[in-house]
This record gives sequence, C-alpha cells and structure tokens, in this order.
Amino acid sequence: HPACTVAGKIGPPLRSGYAASKHASKGFFESVRADLAVADKAVTLTNVMLGSTNTELPRHALRGDGSPMLDAVVDDNLRRGLAPERVASLALTAAANGVWEAWVARPGVEKHVGLYLSQYAPSLFRVVAVSAAKRHAGRALSAGKTESDRP
Repeated sequence: HPACTVAGKIGPPLRSGYAASKHASKGFFESVRADLAVADKAVTLTNVMLGSTNTELPRHALRGDGSPMLDAVVDDNLRRGLAPERVASLALTAAANGVWEAWVARPGVEKHVGLYLSQYAPSLFRVVAVSAAKRHAGRALSAGKTESDRP
C-alpha cells in the first residue's frame, strides 16, 4: 500500500518540488487502483496520507547536489509527530479495512482543519491556505530557509 504525505493533498509553501512528487504519487496510485478495477483484479490499494512522523530522517537528507545535509536538524514539527510504530499500526489497520485514503496525522487543529477544508470546502480552503502560507513562508524566509535547505 502506497504512502504519501499530507503534502499530497495540501501543497505547503517553500516545498513545491516535494509537494509535486507527493501529488504525483497519489495520482499514480489512484490510476493504478482504477486499472485494477477495470481488469477485475481483487487487489486493493490504500493511499496513506502521512502527517509528521517522529524520525531522524533529516539527519540522512541530501542537498540538491547530492552532498549530505550535515547541518540538518529534526525540527519541532517532526519531534511532535506520531511515533513510527503508531503510524504503521494506523496504516495497516486502514489497509486491512479496505480504506481508499487514510489520513494518518497527529491530532491537531492545523493539519486536520486543512485536510477537511481541502476535501469538503475547497474554496474556503484556498483563502485560509494562502493566508497560512504567507505567514509560514515569511517566517521561513526571515530565518534564511529555502526549499533546497530543507530535507
């Protein structure tokens, strides 16, 4: 079962390349699901939309030129993320129950409201998302961070 991230539903600021790859992954597996249905194959796919997971992944990240990001840090968002074991349990439960798309994210207003608004009130979501993106991008840019600086 494919794993995507919340960025496959909501494109975050300063992460356009990352978000594009996640949207592509989600679309690809939705098409595979349709192909399997047309071919009458008894295979199910669950797109798992992951929120932050508490891992050390940034410490193993590479820059655009392939060099290690030795200065990468595990930010607060990752530290507050779900434990990998919890993510695995929720993803496997969703897959076992034939859920087409599972949102596996730490409970919290920002991610869940964004996911629900993008799903059920896309026009309102665009207004809220632009405002939030400007705030987030302003903070990141004032700290000197760009997409290439992020794992």
